[in-house]
Amino acid sequence: MITYSPRERLRNEETVGKLRDLISGVWPMDPAKRIERDAASIATAMASIHGGTWRVQIDHLAGLVVIVRH
Repeated sequence: MITYSPRERLRNEETVGKLRDLISGVWPMDPAKRIERDAASIATAMASIHGGTWRVQIDHLAGLVVIVRH
């Protein structure tokens, strides 16, 4: 029979875990705001790649996110 014993956590892993816990408690982002931020980021990237101005339309009731050249 093979038994599993978890390896000892490294100090870096503990530090990263503490930082993640700290960050998650400091700035909980509203999911709707996150969608707006990410859509705006995509629109900015599209403008830098393809030029022009890009419009973001978000409809939570319809379950729709549209990023289109204006």
